[in-house]
Amino acid sequence: MSDKEIDEKGVNENDVWQISFLAPSAKERIGYPTQKPVALLERIIRCASSEGDLVLNPFMGGGTTIAVADKLNRKWIGVDQSVQAVKVTELRLHQQTDLFTNLYANSYTLQLHKYDYDALRSKDAFEFESWIIGQLGGVAHGKKGGDAGVDGTAADGAPVQVKRTEGVGVNVVKNFSVSAKQFDKAGFEKRVKAGAPVGYIVAFSFSKGAVQEVARLKNQENLSIKLVTVESIIPVSRKPSLSFEANELSREADGARVIELVVKGESPGGVEFYSWDFSYISSEGFKPSVIMDRDGVQRHSFAGGVHHIAVKAVDNDGLENMEVIKLKVNGVVEQLK
Repeated sequence: MSDKEIDEKGVNENDVWQISFLAPSAKERIGYPTQKPVALLERIIRCASSEGDLVLNPFMGGGTTIAVADKLNRKWIGVDQSVQAVKVTELRLHQQTDLFTNLYANSYTLQLHKYDYDALRSKDAFEFESWIIGQLGGVAHGKKGGDAGVDGTAADGAPVQVKRTEGVGVNVVKNFSVSAKQFDKAGFEKRVKAGAPVGYIVAFSFSKGAVQEVARLKNQENLSIKLVTVESIIPVSRKPSLSFEANELSREADGARVIELVVKGESPGGVEFYSWDFSYISSEGFKPSVIMDRDGVQRHSFAGGVHHIAVKAVDNDGLENMEVIKLKVNGVVEQLK
């Protein structure tokens, strides 16, 4: 069709997708600046793939592509350099997850650039031991108990012991010096002669006594044991802490109360945003009513009765913490334990 014919006849309707832009007050708008309409991504994904196909989005942004792909039962991979984009996408998945109809719900893995200290400390000890040795570049023995103080070997073949604790003490070092020799006597003596580490102890931190014992073994017995902190292997941070208050603003004709909810989060990396679930049910998990709140202040109307409100703080490392508030609205507004 020539330019003249297009000017006279207009564009064929089959070449145009009539999709409304996202108005500022649109229900699906979450506050992410580059957010795209769900209808647009639904049409693209439906016409370009089938159920079970893999959708790749290397620039997730507000997460619309991943959320729609998941809803349409596509497999997906999402990548973004922004922690905010990753966490917003995860929260959108929480918001729409239906374990009974979604083939891929809760079957994804979230990888951030930092690990949650508390989550690592509470991880199954055997699982953590195998994982951290792998991160060190070694091989775990995979034995539960009866390991004679050796949990695996490092890349250089030297034995590794893992302690999922803080402040590892002097006795651990003394005992490991014996275990390392018993584990591989020939290798032990070879490493001593070469001045190489006879073994590695991995822990979250070490006591002053442990450090002094390592120095003593080196000076008096020419034994080199290397103390390795978890944080020197992988980047670790601590999740935000939260404080919360609720203030009644007004009473409505039907007896409901308008409540101002204020949350303050503190984090070494700084809090990026907050997310709210005004009708939290623990068995259903966190399903945000508000995904992105940068100020930590919400005003919401609550009918009489007891309400469970969950709020998450997400920091700049992508780590999060959630607080569940039990609010009683009955004559007066009370925050319950």
